[in-house]
Amino acid sequence: MILADALRRLRALSQPCLFLLATCCAGAQSGQLQFANLGQCKLESGLTIQDCRVGYRTFGKLNAAGDNAVLMPTWLYGTSADLVSLFGDGSSPQHLVDTSRFFGIAIDAFGNGISSSPSNSPRQHATDFPSLTPQDSVRAQYRVLTEVLHVQHLRAVVGLSMGGEQTFVWSVLYPKFFDLAVPILGTPRLTSYDLHVKQIQVETITTDPEYAQGHYATEPALKLANLVGTLVVTSPEFRNRATPRDKFTDFIAQAEAPQSIDANDRLWQLRAIMHQDVVGNRTIAEAARATAAHFLVIVSAEDHLVNPQPALDWAAALGAPTYISHGDCAHLIMSCDAAAVSSRVRAFLIAGQ
Repeated sequence: MILADALRRLRALSQPCLFLLATCCAGAQSGQLQFANLGQCKLESGLTIQDCRVGYRTFGKLNAAGDNAVLMPTWLYGTSADLVSLFGDGSSPQHLVDTSRFFGIAIDAFGNGISSSPSNSPRQHATDFPSLTPQDSVRAQYRVLTEVLHVQHLRAVVGLSMGGEQTFVWSVLYPKFFDLAVPILGTPRLTSYDLHVKQIQVETITTDPEYAQGHYATEPALKLANLVGTLVVTSPEFRNRATPRDKFTDFIAQAEAPQSIDANDRLWQLRAIMHQDVVGNRTIAEAARATAAHFLVIVSAEDHLVNPQPALDWAAALGAPTYISHGDCAHLIMSCDAAAVSSRVRAFLIAGQ
């Protein structure tokens, strides 16, 4: 749940360390947005998305063996455009995936306004759009890979925040389809604290009078929802350091400013992520050991949006390598700890350990 709009606001507040994730770094290779039209997408609820489409971008080339593809799903409210700066030749600390070696695929989750969403569905518009789960997005992504891109095996799935959560889902739904899993700031199962945060975020949207139960004629500003989103993506230490008291009024104006994503899209993605649980009735250790991929787990010790412990427990059960970031930017890990994160990811994608 690295929030692209939160980064844009923080960037506007002139915090140089936050420029990195939201801007495309020099040398990054930019893929063109493309769409996979899948017809109907059946969902876990038993309902169906009509006119189902999934957005994606590709970087680099698929090798002759067809075994160098790396998939990166989007984070909460994010789009594949936000992922462009994470692909490149390794010359920037932002480059998680070295496109001189790997065929990168950035893919848009349902509900982000690019792939099928309440805001863009022609026949299931707004509140008529069916509810979603992370599994629904992952199953559609699998169809894009196999039916449209004709990729039969992935080297890795790498995801940040909600993308990390989709990485865990991939490891359960399609355990033999890829070799390596790199969830960054993700969790296999939301904790009570995570659910508490998401419930607050949901209610700041649904109780806003301008939201009008999803039947708004004008996009609601959702000031309180935006303010809460800004609060939970960093740490108290970061906020105290980054925002002097005499600049607080300016900060609030930026934090409350309207976001670019449609309100119903936000709500559908939030509710979807509240279903994140690949553990079920098992222990985390049992669920982890049932998967086949080799994991590198990356978390932030100061994360106030996604509790890092379940992901660390998953890694411990597998004896998998971990990296714990202690930067005070917390969930915005690529803003202040990009070099440490990307160097580990790039090395892992090559060596697999």
